[in-house]
Parts: sequence; structure tokens; C-alpha cells
Amino acid sequence: MKPSDHPIHLSQVLEQACAKYAPLVAVRASTGKTFIDTTFAQLHADVIAWAKFLREHGVGKGDRVAAVASKSPNHHRFFYACWQLGAIAVPICETLGNDEMSFIIKDCSPKLVLAADNFLAKATENAGDLPVVDWDTLPKGSPEDVAEVKPVPCPFENEQEGLDSIAVLIYTSGSTGMPKGVMLTHENIWWNMTIALEFFEVRSDDRLISLLPYWHAYALTCEITCILNNGATCLIAHNIADFQRNLAKFQPTLMLVVPRILDMFMAAMKKKIDAMPPRSKKLVENAIYNASRIFTAGAKWNGGILRMLYHKCFYDPFVFRKFRQALGGKLRLFVAGGAPLDMDVQSFYTFLGMPVLQGYGLTEAAPVVASNSLTDYRLGSCGKIWRWASDPEIGGDYTFKDEEGNLGKDLRGQLLIKGKCVMKGYWNHTDDSAKTMENGYLNTGDVGHVDKDGYLFIHGRNSSMIVLYGGEKLHPEAIEDAVKTSDLISEAMVFGEKCKSVYVAVNVPEDVRKRFADEAELQKAVKAAVQEKTADLAAYKKPKDVIILPDFNMKDGTMTATLKIRRFKIRERYRDEIEAFLQGNGEEIATKKDLFVPASRIVESLADKNDVVVGVDNTLK
Repeated sequence: MKPSDHPIHLSQVLEQACAKYAPLVAVRASTGKTFIDTTFAQLHADVIAWAKFLREHGVGKGDRVAAVASKSPNHHRFFYACWQLGAIAVPICETLGNDEMSFIIKDCSPKLVLAADNFLAKATENAGDLPVVDWDTLPKGSPEDVAEVKPVPCPFENEQEGLDSIAVLIYTSGSTGMPKGVMLTHENIWWNMTIALEFFEVRSDDRLISLLPYWHAYALTCEITCILNNGATCLIAHNIADFQRNLAKFQPTLMLVVPRILDMFMAAMKKKIDAMPPRSKKLVENAIYNASRIFTAGAKWNGGILRMLYHKCFYDPFVFRKFRQALGGKLRLFVAGGAPLDMDVQSFYTFLGMPVLQGYGLTEAAPVVASNSLTDYRLGSCGKIWRWASDPEIGGDYTFKDEEGNLGKDLRGQLLIKGKCVMKGYWNHTDDSAKTMENGYLNTGDVGHVDKDGYLFIHGRNSSMIVLYGGEKLHPEAIEDAVKTSDLISEAMVFGEKCKSVYVAVNVPEDVRKRFADEAELQKAVKAAVQEKTADLAAYKKPKDVIILPDFNMKDGTMTATLKIRRFKIRERYRDEIEAFLQGNGEEIATKKDLFVPASRIVESLADKNDVVVGVDNTLK
């Protein structure tokens, strides 16, 4: 795809795909017992029927239509039916609490709320006087429509107006406050889709599977548009149990993941390895060691051609093939995003012959900003910045802003980007949109740098930076990633603002707890694991001590719907435990209220009251 090639309205993506791939399977969904296939022709006919239904219920250009449901083939019908009418699709996380769900519905003011049968009551409870419809009752396409793929005109007469119109509102599940609706246009998503096709070399015989929901911009762009555009098949599991049980039957070639899913697979594989008889276990360990020497050797191969041949002719077919078979045996790559990925995890899958292409993005950028590819990658990096944000010929550019406010591509600091994929703004929040944009650039809030070869490295969120009592500054994400590589730890949050040392709160899986006789023994083992995993970090980044807390989760708000920790919620919920823990470690916390209430929230609170914020120094930002 050349930069000069012209974007199209998303309603035409499905139409063009149907013209080429009508008899192929667009979506294969599992009921838990069997698979249900929907061809491109059937999907197109269903979309026409859904669009007619929405039109009859008063939906037109610019109107919002909300959907409350777990991942389903109906999402494909929902998005494209909205786009055929020039309407705005609003996918809503079905597991949100009533406060957040009712806020989103009120904020976007939809003409209609669609819901899956098992979420009808919840949607109705939060929709007020708005009509709520069971989307499983909506009509399917007629046999005549399936037999003949009829062209559907773009709902906008003015082409540029159509491209600049809002396609979706994706409500971010931020770490503070109520979510904001990110306005992504047809052009935003088209450009991201187009470059994704280039980077991941999507083919018509590909089958992509993921657990990621469609209110997640990552899954929306990659599955709803990207995969269908090239005639590939989108695979949808019934639930996580079905995903794990039937993955081998799905036989995916591509898998869209967040690091937590990779951690889950790796833990299961390592558990099987540990349970093997000694000779078999030794064989696997030798295979992994041999692979590690090959993949980290560089040009010299660090052992010569014999090591590589032994890997290809013995270890790969007789050892690693068995691990790949558990994932269907056809997988050619993982695409990972949504959170930082530990390099040890990435290396593990590379050794097994299932490379992980780590990327970086955010909802406000539709969402991918950078990614590794099969032919151009660097382990530990987020890959190279995509051309929509780096090619000036199509309006792309990026820079970094350091702590002194200097801008430059060779600096380490907050990443600022501009280009075709940057959102139109936040729905009903013009002030917040203005704060996010700086001189035409989107400030991602993520701190990183680009190395001399052009690979992007992200170090953490600027807003989560910790400043210790001695003035040392650190990003907690890298430490948390290191800690979570321990089999004893499922989740971690580093803290220590204005403390003499840094500390970490962790979750321990229930099966791990059962291995230990008492809490003291468990505490000792977990602390030792943290010390081991952080041994190579700078002294001030090594956690002095560990506190074990109950599992963070979406229900109590300590995790977002995208499975990211909510730092301020964890601090608030476990304030007493953390204060006692810090006092036990000799920290003077009585005057350190900002340890539990981040200064950014204090500033936002004051701003909400129209107060003037004066004298906030850099240690509080």
C-alpha cells in the first residue's frame, strides 16, 4: 500500500471484501460445543438487514448506537450496520459496574441500546428511558441478499466529510475518574488497518483469534476491519474456558494478545515441563538452552552451523512441535500490545518457534503507533514507529519532550505524535482534548526513546513516575514486569513516593499459597523471588520489602476492564495495610499523604473546582 493510496469510508471495507471473498468464511464462532461459520456474503446480507432495522428505529447520520455484550459475531454486524448509516458505534464493556455503565450511556446519548440476552437486564437498568433491544432478535440477511452482494452507497455525499466523521466512541477505562469517549474517525481506523496489513502480512488463508473485547481499540481495528479486509477469518471463542479447551481445534495462524495471556500460556507450559520425568525435562531444558544460544548469537551464531542444524532437525520437530500443537499447530505469530511485555517472555516464545511481535499503541491513536515485524524486529523493543506517525509526506511526525521541556527525536522523554491516526478528540470533553494535544501533537503520556537504529523503547507512564526521598526517579512498570516473571507472583504494583526505598505489593495465585505451610514461609519465599528477579536493577530500583495483598480485580475497581492495575484504587482500598507496612519498614508516612493521593489527582480536583493551582513543584507532577 503506497502513501498516496486513497482511504475509504469503513462501510465500503466489508463491501470490497465481499466482492472478492464472498464464499470464504469471515467469522467462525464457537458455541462451546460446535462451530458456526458466517461467510462474507452472509455477513454482508446480515449487515444490510441490521442497517434497515436501525434506520426504521430512527438511526441516521451522526446518531449513536450503543452495544452491551461479550465478544460475539454480532459485533461485526453491529459496527458495519452503523457505518452503513453514517452512525457512530459505541461498544460498551459488559462487565462495568452500574455507575460507569450508566455514565457512558448518558454521556453518549444513544438513539438505541443493543444488548445480548444475558446483559439485557443490566443494560435496561442503566439505560434510563432509552429503548433497549436484544440484538439476537435482529433479522438476518435473506437468501436473495446472500446470493447477490449488492453495493451499498457511502452515507456521506462529500467524501472528505465521510472520512472525517466519527466511526466509533471507545470509552477509555482510565486509572482515575470516569472514562472518556475517544472519537475515532473512519480515516483514523482506515490508516491503522492499512499499515497493520503491511506489518503483519495478513493473508486470505489466515485465521486470527483473540480474547480481547471489541470495546478495546486494538481488537476493533485488527479484527473488525484489518482481518476482514484481506479475506482472512476471525475466530471467536465462546468464553475463556472454551478458548483454552478448543484452541487446538481453532488452529489459528495469528493470535492477538495482551501480555497477561502470554504469561498464562507460559505458566501452563512450564508447569507441564516441571511435571515431566527427569530425562524428558532435561531434554526440554537442553532444547531451550540450545535455542537461546542461536537466537542471541547475532551474525556469528555463537556455536556454528551444527547448533542451528541440531535445533532445526532435532529439537524443533521432536520437542518444540509438541508445544505448538497445544496451540493448534498452525500459529505463525503472536501480535502483542496493550501493556509492556517482558523480554524473557518474548524470548521464550521465539525459542519455541512462535515469535511475538511486540507493539505499542493507545486508544487515542486508533491504536497502533509502532510494532515489530517478522523481517524487522528487536527483542525488548516496541519495533519501529509506523509511517502514519513518522512520514511527513502523509502528515506524520513524532518527537520526545524531556523533563526540561526540550523537544527532539534523540531525547528520552514523553512521546508526542501527530498524523492520520490521531483521534478527533474526547466526546463532550473539549478541555481534556486540549490538554492532551500540544502544538498539534498528541502527548501520549508515555516516556520512551528511539535507539540509533530506529526502534522504539517505552519506559513507563509519566504520570506513574515515583520520586524517592533522595530525589531518585523511577518508572514502576519495568520493575513490575521483572517481578511478575516469577511463578509465585501473578500481579504487582510498585510504590514508594517520597519514601527512602521502593516497595512492591503483589498478588499470589491460590495454588501457590497452598504450597506453603504458613504466611511467614510464603512471605519469605515471595520476598526472595522479588530479590532474585530484580537483582540486575539499579540499587534504588530494587524493592526493599514486599506486601502480599488480595487479588486485584475489576469488581472492586483495582483493575481496569483491560486488566491494568489502578494504582490509586489499590492505594485507597489498602491504605491501612500499606501505611502499617511502611511504618514497619521505618518510613515516616504521617506527612506523606501524596503517597496515597497522587498529586495529579489533587491538581485535577482543584481544577474541577475552578481553583487556581499555584506552587506545585515537579516532585508532585
